[in-house]
Amino acid sequence: MTDANDKLGKAVADFLAEAEEIIDQLSLDLVGLSDCAESGDCRPELVNSVFRGAHSLKGLAGMFGFAEIAELAHNLENLLDSLRLGRVSLDQGTMGVLFDSMDLMGNLVRGAGKETAEAQTVAQAVARINSCSAAARITDLSSPLARLGLPAKVLNTLTEYEEHRLLENAKRGRGIYSIRASFNLATFDQDLGELTDILKREGEVISTLPSSGGGLGLCIDFEILYGSDKDVVEVAAMVEGENVAVTRLDTAGRPAVPEPAESLPAAGEDTALTAKSFSQTVRVDIAKLDELMNIVGELVLCHSTIADLTLRMRRDGFSTLSLELSKAAKGLERKLTDLQKGVMEIRMIPVGQLFEKMSRIVRKISREQGKKVELKMFGADTELDKLIIEDISDPMMHIIRNAIDHGIETPEERLLHGKEEKGTIRLSSFQKGNHVVIEVEDDGRGIDLAKVKRKALEKGLVANVDAVSDRDALDFLFLPGFSTSDKVSEISGRGVGMDVVKNNIAAVSGMVDIETRAGAGCRVTITLPITLAIIKALIIASAGRTYAIPITSVQETIMVERRDVLTVERKEVIQLRHATLPLLRLGSFFELDGTADTGDSFYAVVVGVAEKRLGIAVDDLLGQQDIVIKSIGETFKGFRGISGAADLGDQRTILVLDVGGIINEATRGNG
Repeated sequence: MTDANDKLGKAVADFLAEAEEIIDQLSLDLVGLSDCAESGDCRPELVNSVFRGAHSLKGLAGMFGFAEIAELAHNLENLLDSLRLGRVSLDQGTMGVLFDSMDLMGNLVRGAGKETAEAQTVAQAVARINSCSAAARITDLSSPLARLGLPAKVLNTLTEYEEHRLLENAKRGRGIYSIRASFNLATFDQDLGELTDILKREGEVISTLPSSGGGLGLCIDFEILYGSDKDVVEVAAMVEGENVAVTRLDTAGRPAVPEPAESLPAAGEDTALTAKSFSQTVRVDIAKLDELMNIVGELVLCHSTIADLTLRMRRDGFSTLSLELSKAAKGLERKLTDLQKGVMEIRMIPVGQLFEKMSRIVRKISREQGKKVELKMFGADTELDKLIIEDISDPMMHIIRNAIDHGIETPEERLLHGKEEKGTIRLSSFQKGNHVVIEVEDDGRGIDLAKVKRKALEKGLVANVDAVSDRDALDFLFLPGFSTSDKVSEISGRGVGMDVVKNNIAAVSGMVDIETRAGAGCRVTITLPITLAIIKALIIASAGRTYAIPITSVQETIMVERRDVLTVERKEVIQLRHATLPLLRLGSFFELDGTADTGDSFYAVVVGVAEKRLGIAVDDLLGQQDIVIKSIGETFKGFRGISGAADLGDQRTILVLDVGGIINEATRGNG
C-alpha cells in the first residue's frame, strides 16, 4: 500500500509540475494575444496554442480528480474555441477575462491538495467566461464556401475551425491553393514539417490531409490547403520540387507544376524505420538536483578531511604514504571540480524566463491602471541559479508593480510634461565578476524625496529634515511599514513592502539599491551571487571565532598598522590607495563580549559588492576552502550579516558571513 501511495503522490507531483509549465506558456501566449487585440490582427496559431493548453489542463486535472481546475479549464476551452472559430471578438474585455482566469488557474494549481476557499472564486470566473461568450458573439459570416470553387471532396473533410480560417483568408483577398506533396515513408514527418515551415513564412496552412497517390507503399501523399497573398507562380517557386504540385482552387486554375511523380527517387529507400526519440533534453525535478548537489557537497567535505589527514601524516613522519595520499587527493579534487561545475551548469537558467513573467505583470497592471507601458528587456540570456531566480520572483514583481502604480504617470500627465504618452520600463541584466546585476528602470515621475523626509519626520525617525541627505532618505524606504502613500493602494505604494523586498533579496546574499531623478524616473539595482550551492570561501578567525567569507566578495587582504586607523564621525576608517575605506570589527558588529582587538597590526579583508567596499578586521587568515552553505533555520533567519552555516573538513561548523548585508548595515550606520 505504501508503494502505491508513493507512486500516486509522485504522479500528482508530476501533474502539478507539468500544469505549472503549461500555465507559464499560456501566460506568455496571452501576452502575445494582447498585442493582437490592440492591433486588431488575431494570430490563429496563438489562439490555437492557448486552446490546446486549456484542453491539456482539463484532461490532466480530470484524471487526478482536481474538479475546480478541470471546471475552469473546460469553460476556458469553450471560450477559446469560440474565439478560434471567430464567434467571439478578440478585444480588451475578452483579454481581461482570459488574464484573470489564467491567474486563478495558477493559484489553483499552486494550492492543489491544500484547503483553499477558491470554490466561490471559480464560480465567479466561470460566470464571467460564459457572459463574455454570450455578450461578444459575432454574427456568422454569410460568405458561402461554395463560391470559392473548392471541390466537394475538400469541403467534406474540413473541420468547423478550418472552414472559419478558410473564410478568413478569403475575406482578406488571399489566394486559396491546393498543394499536393509526396514523401518517403521513412522521413515523411520531417519532410512535411520542413514544407509547412516554408509555407507559413508567406501565408497560412489551413488544413493538412493524407491523400491518395501511387507510391506503391514506399511513399505517402498529402494535400495541403493553403492561403497566401502570393500568386500561383510565387507559391510554386517557394516549394519548387518534382514531388510537389500547386493548384489555385478559388479561380479554378490549372496546376502550376506537374503532378507528383508516382514514386520518389531511389535515394533513401534503404533508410530503416526507427522509433527512437530525437529529443536531446529531459525534465528533472529541482529537488533531485538539490539532492545531487548535497551529495557533491558531502564529497567536498570528504576531500577536505582527506587533505587534512595528508598534512597531519606528513607532520608525523609518514612521508611516503602522505605523498601517495596527496596525489590521490589532488586527482579527487580535479574530478570533484568537474562534477561540481557540471551540476552547477545544470542548475543555471537564463533570467529571460523571469523577464517573460514580468511582461505579463506589466500588461495586467498597466491595463488595470489605465496606463500605457512598454517593457524593454536586455541581457535576457544572462544565467542564474534556478533557486535564486525563484526566490527573487516576488521581489521583482513588487518592484514592477511599484514602478507602474506610482512611477509611471497617466498618458495625459506624461503629455502635459512633454513626455511620450507611453511610459517605458527597462529590465536589464549583466554579469559583473561573480555576481549578476539586474536593473529595473522606469521613466516616470521618480521618488519625491521631500515627501519621504516629511514622512520620516512625522514617524519620529528624524528630528530635522534638513539634516537628512537624499541617500539617507532613500534608505527610509526599506524600513518596515514606511510608506509615502496618502491612501492605501490595492496594487502597491512606492516604498510599501520594500522591507520585504530587501529581506528576500538579502536571504540569497543579494543587495538592492535605489536611485531616482525627479521627473525622470527611478532605477532599482539588484546585485546577486551567481549561485549559492558550493562556493570557495576564505576562512578567517576574528573575535575569538571562526567565520567563512565567500571568496567572490573578497577583493584583497592587507596588513594594517594600528597607527594607520583613523576615526571619522565615530567610525574607524583607513586610507587605501588614496581612497577612504570603512573598517569593521566583527566583535563590535555582532555585539560579542570580551572581543577587544589588541596588537600593533592586524589583517584586514577588503570585501565588496557592486560599488561598495568595506574592510573587515580579522585576527588570522586560515586559508581557502570549498564549502556548502546550509540554512540555519527560521529561528536565526532575522540575524543580520549571516547567510548560513558550513561544515569544515575537521568536523567543525562555522558561520558564513553575508557580505552584502554587513556592508548595508555598516555603511548605513546600523552596524
